[in-house]
Amino acid sequence: MMNAFYNGISGVKSNSFGIDISANNIANVNTIGFKNSNAEFKDVFYQTVVSQSTNPGQSGYGSTSASSKLDFSQGSPVASDGEFDVALQGKGFFGVLGSDGGAYYTRNGSFKRDANGYLVDSYGNYVLGTMNPAFTSINYSDRVAGLMGDYLDTGSPVNSGFTINSNNSFGIGTTASQGAIKVPVNMYLPPQVTQNVKWSGSLNTNTTTEIVKVDLDPSKFNITKTEDGKYIVSGSVSKEDVFSAKAGDRIILNFTDNNGVKTSFEATLDENLNFTSNELDLKGLDENSIKLDTAQISTEQQKANKDILESPIYNADGSKSTLRVTLERILPQEGDNIQYKAIAQIYDSNGKAIGNPTEGNMIFDKNGALLQNNITSITNPNGGIINIDLGTPYDANKPGSGYSGIYIKEGVEKNIVTQQDGVAEGFFEQYSISDDGSIIAQFSNGKNGIVGKLALYNFINEQGLAAIGDNIFAATANSGDPTFIMKNGEIVNTAKFKGGYLEQSNVDLSVELSNLIVMQKAFDASSKSITTSDQMIQKAINMKR
Repeated sequence: MMNAFYNGISGVKSNSFGIDISANNIANVNTIGFKNSNAEFKDVFYQTVVSQSTNPGQSGYGSTSASSKLDFSQGSPVASDGEFDVALQGKGFFGVLGSDGGAYYTRNGSFKRDANGYLVDSYGNYVLGTMNPAFTSINYSDRVAGLMGDYLDTGSPVNSGFTINSNNSFGIGTTASQGAIKVPVNMYLPPQVTQNVKWSGSLNTNTTTEIVKVDLDPSKFNITKTEDGKYIVSGSVSKEDVFSAKAGDRIILNFTDNNGVKTSFEATLDENLNFTSNELDLKGLDENSIKLDTAQISTEQQKANKDILESPIYNADGSKSTLRVTLERILPQEGDNIQYKAIAQIYDSNGKAIGNPTEGNMIFDKNGALLQNNITSITNPNGGIINIDLGTPYDANKPGSGYSGIYIKEGVEKNIVTQQDGVAEGFFEQYSISDDGSIIAQFSNGKNGIVGKLALYNFINEQGLAAIGDNIFAATANSGDPTFIMKNGEIVNTAKFKGGYLEQSNVDLSVELSNLIVMQKAFDASSKSITTSDQMIQKAINMKR
């Protein structure tokens, strides 16, 4: 009777503990990264009432709370808008540095940047990881400082910041070497200066026919005055002067005098490229100052399209120029070879030619293979020499030569590929987190750089961790020390980092509500055993009277 009284009390106390655990789970159903606990109980020692029978007769002394067993099962990942939000999918914990200088562990990946540019959790604890050794401070030039100030909207130049000067891979070291991660916004990638430009592909050799007027030298023509005061002009046009000259082409003769009076007449070339004008009446012009001022031939010529090759050029001071190579086919074609005049020129960002041009020519054989090219480099007025690769001249002993760069393919439109080894300067744009925990800075020039890596901690017995509030855990003797999982000397992550997501609480409301009902009934039953024992004691006391 007395034991029942105490058993009821212990039952009330232990079920109160279970209700507290379930209530805490329910309260944290929306807490990011929260892990629910399961209440566990144990019975208390026993008293042997009788031992003469086959089975001993024992009387128990109730139950007591044994532990709150943590459940580290995976919570559902939910998309979020935070720049540094990240969910763990798998086993392991983020590490954070508490205000007391101790290391703690969490599944809550709701991170942000603090006022000093460090990555912290929702409670201001520094997130632990390893910084990239290539992440260094840098002093900006006046131009970059002004641009950075405009970008950050500071109202004044920003004279210094950070850069990543290497893309080499790096490890995260040991658990003891992890520290706070810096994620600044005043980051800048200096330009990679253009040193080599290569063009490859086919040129457009199509030509068109057009009527053009070509100036002639009037001093080479004969002028005869007739007895009746008229004039006859005669002469010839050589192929050296005008390669397209032919019978029927018009010769235009322009006369003038000292008074500025002008008049024009025409003549026609014969099959020998000679011409004789009709008798020309020049009345109206001063007879004493008449002269043949200019002469032209109107002829039909082939005209080739100009092919222009362009490439961006990145300079050491961060400015951008343009290298342009103009290719103009030389007509008429002599023999089987096709020849081009080439001019290389650099232009500034405003389209103004700067520096001295480089001139040369390119020669192709009848099959379109490059035979000769003497445009190989140009001096950059912003500093340095730019090597120009238009292809390797044809060599029968070298397969692919003649077609490795610029070549000619009849009937095919111009199709040129441009390659250059420079990279524009880059200003920081945003961060992202990759699957391996790398914190990646993205820049305006399309380049990325790893600022640091998040550490992923594991424990031999993760259920031995102690929950201390603020959604973080502390290592205990039962959990063991935090470790990195190693395989073949390399760290292996036991979870995938999912940037742009947060891990939800793993509390199952249906389970917790069922637990509440069970423990509530158990609590009621235990309290009933107390009242029953009390009534029996009172009755026994009354019997004595």
